[in-house]
Amino acid sequence: MSSLSPFVRSIRSFQSGQLSHDELLEEINRHLAIERASPIELLEILASQQLIHPLHSDVHNSILNCLRNWPEDRTVITHSHEAPSEHRRPAVGVGEVLQGRFDLVELLAEGGMSRVFKAVDLRRVEAKAAAPWVAVKVLTEPFSEYFGSITAMQREAHKLQSLSHRNIVRVFDFDRDGQTVFMTMEYLTGESLQKKLRAGDSTSFVRSAAEAVISAIMDALEYAHANDIVHGDLKPGNVIITTQGDVKVIDFGMARFVAGGTQVPPDVPADATQKAVTPRYASPQLLAGHSPKATDDVYALACIAYECLSGKVPFERPRNLEGIDSTLRPPRPPEMPTHQYLALVKALALDPKDRTATVRQFRAEFLAMRDKRAKRWVWIGVAVAVLALFALYQLPKLHRVSSQLSPAVPIRAPGSVIRDCPTCPLMIILPVGSFTQGADSGDPDVLPFEQPPHAVVIGYPLAMSEHEITVGEFRDFAEATRREMSGCNTYDGEWQYRATANWQAPGFSQSAEHPVACTSWNDAVAYAKWLSQKSGHSYRLPSASEWEYAARAGADLTQPWVGACVDANVADLTAAERYPGWETFACSDGYVNTAPVGSFKANAFGLSDLLGNVFEWVEDCWHADYVGAPTDGTARLDGDCKQHELRGGSWFSSPRFVNASYRNRFAADYRSSAVGFRLVREVGQ
Repeated sequence: MSSLSPFVRSIRSFQSGQLSHDELLEEINRHLAIERASPIELLEILASQQLIHPLHSDVHNSILNCLRNWPEDRTVITHSHEAPSEHRRPAVGVGEVLQGRFDLVELLAEGGMSRVFKAVDLRRVEAKAAAPWVAVKVLTEPFSEYFGSITAMQREAHKLQSLSHRNIVRVFDFDRDGQTVFMTMEYLTGESLQKKLRAGDSTSFVRSAAEAVISAIMDALEYAHANDIVHGDLKPGNVIITTQGDVKVIDFGMARFVAGGTQVPPDVPADATQKAVTPRYASPQLLAGHSPKATDDVYALACIAYECLSGKVPFERPRNLEGIDSTLRPPRPPEMPTHQYLALVKALALDPKDRTATVRQFRAEFLAMRDKRAKRWVWIGVAVAVLALFALYQLPKLHRVSSQLSPAVPIRAPGSVIRDCPTCPLMIILPVGSFTQGADSGDPDVLPFEQPPHAVVIGYPLAMSEHEITVGEFRDFAEATRREMSGCNTYDGEWQYRATANWQAPGFSQSAEHPVACTSWNDAVAYAKWLSQKSGHSYRLPSASEWEYAARAGADLTQPWVGACVDANVADLTAAERYPGWETFACSDGYVNTAPVGSFKANAFGLSDLLGNVFEWVEDCWHADYVGAPTDGTARLDGDCKQHELRGGSWFSSPRFVNASYRNRFAADYRSSAVGFRLVREVGQ
């Protein structure tokens, strides 16, 4: 098959079951956008292949549509930077390249003020990134009419970039190419909540699924409001349910400047807000042209919740402030519990003074326990109480980094997100639980330090960083402390110590979003101490037990993944091209060295890159086995404390070294371009 064209190989891989339908279309997109294949030539190849190895008509038609709709010519937008005219409408479409970097390959959505495209980031292609796709939102209204200046837009971008939450689409930047103003965002595969609500004959979601979506939207809004940002145009079309089942709120880009109560700039016309909202989900205040407030998002959230549970919007006509009956209520859907209906009515109040004030309050009222749930949670409460008693019994052993820096805080629900400062790492609350640490001694591939296994209980609340600590996060520490961190072992065909190598120059290029490497155990501990002092909360390295518990994420497998190159950046065929002779996984992830954090699928706890990318330091002193090891999740502080454990494998690691139970160790001052770290933050203590 090696003599076949990449296009034919993709089709054959689909026919043999190696690719799904969606993956086949993604491969074809890659051939067109990245490899610059001609759609006309591919149509000719498809026709000949259909005679030899015919595809099912549905699949064949989907490929035909993809190829026929793909532009043959690509145009680079190179507008002169004259002052934008308020009478000209930027004509940007599929086939154009913004700033010579963002190649627009597919129109995803179109609204009154913008168009959203799937695009290829050509810089990522040059870097051979596994995921070169981004979403590009292009404003179609004259730029000056709404925001006045690129400076104002950049201020908005800075705020939106701070919204790092699992239920909010990541915004990369706002930029401008002549008159064309656009925003680059995380590219999502999936479909909108609006499409799901309109699809099929069902009038509503299954209640449990609907409540899960509503709860995720609540999480996103609550986090945004805590950062003084409102959405301003929340609607089902701005909620995406990804193919992985994640819920993402998108398009905060039309939110107004609300940080600290800041007013809308004077050059924004009074009707701008009206044009930026969707009437069926907009509060009367937004329809009247007022600046968006948190209570307007609560109103829109209630509209979405009502529609998810009933299949209909609460009010078919916009609720203008004038000439409307303030006592008007939406009809109560059949089988809707009283507490939910009353919560919705209150959140849909005409007057903001009567409306539910916060998302947190709406959550408490809308998701109030019903009798059956209450009984179920009683049993869960008993289980938690038992674990708490166990933890209390073990308290003398819980001698860890002091929590005196921060007062006790309420225990948060598992999956909750914490960020103590704009440049602090994003932390996710882990559930309490138990697991069997180590590998099965009957496994012939078990390495000497992975067994015997033993039972561990994590009976205390804990938050762990969603990703490995990044170069950007570490830079703040390095600049603030001026710590000397030169000298690192780097690889270029062989491992060699280089006195000039460091976290900024590990032997390969990195951006602020890559995991920091060339950091010793001592460096990692110093960073945790600095971050604790800066934030007022207690940060530290995870124990080996905490790390392995997080890596397994409730699974018994030591490699709890779909596939190495889907879930982890490891030694693969991409690296083997650079370094022939490596023992690798039989797949390609697109990276020779480190990958930007979050480039691969998160595990069941929402954590990324626990396996692969860079090895991660843990708190434990080195001991050759688990005999006498703590069973309560705490770090092992006996043994050789001049050496500390490393976990998780790295970009350099061959298959047998990338699993949740593998352990290695190095001296506390050892630095390597394959070694980094992540942190935990103590909570609720």
